[in-house]
Amino acid sequence: MNGSARSTAPLVEVRGVSKHFGGVMAVDGVDCTLHAGEVVGLLGHNGAGKSTLIKMLSGVYPPDSGEIRVHGQPVHFESPRDARAAGIETIHQTLALADNLDAAANLFLGRELMTRFNTLDIPRMEHEAHVQVGGRIAQVGSRLMDPAARKFVEGFFDSLCGLLKPTRHEVDARASAPG
Repeated sequence: MNGSARSTAPLVEVRGVSKHFGGVMAVDGVDCTLHAGEVVGLLGHNGAGKSTLIKMLSGVYPPDSGEIRVHGQPVHFESPRDARAAGIETIHQTLALADNLDAAANLFLGRELMTRFNTLDIPRMEHEAHVQVGGRIAQVGSRLMDPAARKFVEGFFDSLCGLLKPTRHEVDARASAPG
């Protein structure tokens, strides 16, 4: 695909995607298109299939039917790692997937950053969590024209960052601040 076709294609397309578990139809023929710069909400009642749809997009479950496309190309995710490689990242509604780990460790769960000694690089994971989460939410917030939506995103960012441990730089800055 050439560069111009890629830039005009939606980031993600879902066409007729369905998933059932035994006799229960969890997702039934969902269609949606996601474009760069959009802020999209996924709403529905309990049991409506929201989590199952996200799990299909993030490679946890394969769809039973339908098609998922990324940048116009059909994809078949075998695992969350495949989805991440295609640029799909998921922050699950349960903020602590492993409740014995902090938010930064959960963000890197399954793809931990390692030191040259093959041990967990906790300071780098904490720093990257701040950079990645803060940068993405600031990017979205700066694009919002609606003050109520901007306030919601800023509040979400503050809540999410409150779950992250402060980085050493932030601790040093706080310690040296007057007051």
